[in-house]
Amino acid sequence: MRKAYDTFLQSEVSADLAARSGGSEPYRYECAHCGEEVRLAAAESINMVTHFRHRNGNNDVGCEDYLGQYGTINIDSRSRKSRNERAEFYFDSSTKMFSLGLCFSEHEIDAYEKESAKFELRTSAQEQAFFSLSINNNNFMPDTPRLISIEKFAYNYFLSNTHNNIKRRYGFFKKDHTPTFFKILGNDDDYRAKLIRSAILYTDVPYFVAVVGQYSFPKTFNFSNDIEISDTYRFETMGRRVLGQVLTIKNKTADVDSLFASWGYQIESSETLTLLWPPVIQKNEVSTIHVDYAFLFSSFNLEPHGNINVHSTDIKRLEGGVSRVSVNSRVKIYRKNAEIMIEAERPLPVEYDSISIEKIQTDVYKALDDCTHFLFNHSGTIPISEGQTVMLTPGSSVKRFDSGYLEGIVYPKQQNELSGESLLTDLLIHYKRMERFSSELFDALELSETASHYTAKCRKSGVINSAARRFIEEGLI
Repeated sequence: MRKAYDTFLQSEVSADLAARSGGSEPYRYECAHCGEEVRLAAAESINMVTHFRHRNGNNDVGCEDYLGQYGTINIDSRSRKSRNERAEFYFDSSTKMFSLGLCFSEHEIDAYEKESAKFELRTSAQEQAFFSLSINNNNFMPDTPRLISIEKFAYNYFLSNTHNNIKRRYGFFKKDHTPTFFKILGNDDDYRAKLIRSAILYTDVPYFVAVVGQYSFPKTFNFSNDIEISDTYRFETMGRRVLGQVLTIKNKTADVDSLFASWGYQIESSETLTLLWPPVIQKNEVSTIHVDYAFLFSSFNLEPHGNINVHSTDIKRLEGGVSRVSVNSRVKIYRKNAEIMIEAERPLPVEYDSISIEKIQTDVYKALDDCTHFLFNHSGTIPISEGQTVMLTPGSSVKRFDSGYLEGIVYPKQQNELSGESLLTDLLIHYKRMERFSSELFDALELSETASHYTAKCRKSGVINSAARRFIEEGLI
C-alpha cells in the first residue's frame, strides 16, 4: 500500500515521504484501511517503489489489495480505523522515576468511555495486569499524555485495553548492561526525557542514558572526547540500581560509530528545527501560541503529510530555511531528531464584576474594619493591624484589601500652596535666622505689595529674615 496513517502526525502519509522523514519507530504507522500496524518496505530499493506492508499475521491477507488513493488526504484524526493507544516512556530527572505517557484523542476517550473500557499494563502477555485505569474523561484529557509511574520492573511491557484485549509489546530497558537512551525535552535543569524507540541517535542532541543493574559503566564503555558527559546519577527505582548519565554526541567518528553499533544504535547528523515567532507557552510537549500562524526555521524542507501534518497551502516558504505555517489545528512536525507540536489557543473572554476602588485623603488613618491593610512609603510595605493608627506623609499611602481584592486607597491630604502674606508669615514663624539689611539688594527689584511692606519694616529695624530675603530676591513673595 502506498499510504498509511502516521500516529505521531495523526494524518495519512505517503510511503515515499515517510521514508524521507526517517520514521522507523514501532507502532508509528497503521493501515488506513483496517488500523493494524504496518511498516515501511523497499525504502532503499531500486527495483521496487517504497510502500507500507502489514506485519505477518496482522490482517495482511485482507488488506494486501488495498493501495490507498492519491488526492485529498484526510488529516482528521477521526479518520483512523483503529483506536490503539499512543504510548511513550519517560524519565523524570527530579523524581528519578520512569513513567508511561498514555494518550488518546477526544473521539477515542468518548468511545472507550461508552464501552466502560479499561487500560491495562503487564510485564508479560500471560500475566495478570499489575496496573489498570478506566479510559474516560475523568482520567484522560484529549491528546494530552497521562503519566503513569511504573513501579514494577520489566525489560518489556504489554499494553492493552479491555475492549479489544490486543496486547501490544513495547520494549523498554535493554539487557546485559546495555545503555537505554532517552531524548531530553526542553532546556531546564529539571527535565523530562522520552525513550528513543528507534535505533538511530543524532549528534548535538542531549540524551539521558540509563544502565540497569549497576552503578558504574564497564571499562569497555570508552567515552572519548567526541562524547560530552554533563551529569551522572546513581539511584534505585523499581527495586533495581540504575546508573544514569546525560551525554551529547559531539562528533560522528569511526570509534563513536563502533561503540554505539555495539549497543545496537546508529549515529546520524542532527537536523535543526526552531520556532522563531511568536512567543510560546509550553504545556507538556505542546507549544501554545495565540495567533493562527508561526514562523519556523528548519534545516530540511517541510513536506506536507511527510514530516508535517498540514496541507501544502498552509506552508509558505520564505528565504534562508524559514517557513510560515498556518496553525488551524494542532500542527506536528517530525523528522529525525527534530520534532515539535504547535497549537493555537484563543484567549477566552473573562467575565468579571467590576470592583470600585474608594479613594480618600486624610493625614491620620485608623484601620477599623476587618480588611487587610498595608502602609506603602519610601521604606517599603508594612502591614497594619486592626485598630492601628498611622500618620500619612507625602509619598505614602494605605491600601485596603478584601479577600485579596483591592478595595480602597488612602492618600495623605494635599497641602494648600502658600503665597504672598501667608507664605511670608509661615517663613517668619518657622525660620528664625536674621541678617543685616542692605537696601542696595532691593533697590533694583520690582517688589510686590507684601515685599514692599516687609522691607520697609526691615529698613527701620536694620535686620531681615534670611529666608524671606531669599524668597523676595527670587520673586516668590
